[in-house]
Amino acid sequence: MAKTKRAATKAVKSKAAPKPKSKPAPRTAKAPAKHASPGWIDAGKGFELGIRDGSLTARKDGKPCSVPKPLKEGPLGERLISAVDFLEDHARTCLHTVETWMLRSLPVPRGVLQAVIADDAWATALKDVWIVAVGPDGKVDREVGGFFRGVDPAKGVGVVDRDGETTWLATESVLVPHPILLDELDDLRQMAVEIGASQGTSQLFRETFTHPAAPTDPMSIDQFANAEFSMLQVVTGLAKRLGYRVSGGAAVCRVLERGRFVEARFDLGEGDGMDETTTGDLSWVDDKQRPVAIADVPPVAFSEGMRMAAQIYAKRKVDKEGGGD
Repeated sequence: MAKTKRAATKAVKSKAAPKPKSKPAPRTAKAPAKHASPGWIDAGKGFELGIRDGSLTARKDGKPCSVPKPLKEGPLGERLISAVDFLEDHARTCLHTVETWMLRSLPVPRGVLQAVIADDAWATALKDVWIVAVGPDGKVDREVGGFFRGVDPAKGVGVVDRDGETTWLATESVLVPHPILLDELDDLRQMAVEIGASQGTSQLFRETFTHPAAPTDPMSIDQFANAEFSMLQVVTGLAKRLGYRVSGGAAVCRVLERGRFVEARFDLGEGDGMDETTTGDLSWVDDKQRPVAIADVPPVAFSEGMRMAAQIYAKRKVDKEGGGD
């Protein structure tokens, strides 16, 4: 009997389920996923890349640092630099568009302003431009206007008016007038200074020119002639950087005024781009390239043509000993 009991006990023990073996710990535990802060992209090894003030920038472990060359020239750096270039081009396009509205006296629908104002580049270009209301019949009411501040779908276009008060223009379209057309330009300039207006687009403080009382030549202006440049490509490149087209050896500024196009042409010279050049006269032509007498050039086209020539002339080669003009 004793043997039988021991055997039964042994049998019960053998049927018990074996204890599960614990899994061996992995040799290297995975680090928790790292998430870059908003506005920053993880570039590895503690580095993050981002765009600040229009430039590629970096930080390591949360602290600002210079952008390492491998990261700058890597795929991520190149993508961000391309984004910077895109944003710069977009900003130039916005400024150019607002300037075109001004140069061509184009009414701007309120809906357009409302659609673009959320974009920082558009908001910068439109900041504090002086606008006036356009009536339903298309007539411009120059007495109703102000420094542009925003758009509200229900209230209208927000401005700071001549009295320094914030108000809303219940108008469906506005106009960005050229400063040469503003009789009260000096008063508006003073007001802009007083209220701290900072225009994104050059308007009120834009250099303007009026017709000469008695031009020496009825068909052209020689005030900016004989400006010397070391190479033709230097002056043509300058004209393009200033935003002007170069055609037929001349810098061109085209303005739509009084329902017709008038083109200012400032002679830069022709020939090999590596050769020296000297500027010639400033003149105007119509949309069929026919000469327009100075007396017949509309005020905006005349002022903008003179401004173009003055900007280019200012960068001429100057005799250091004689001090130039």
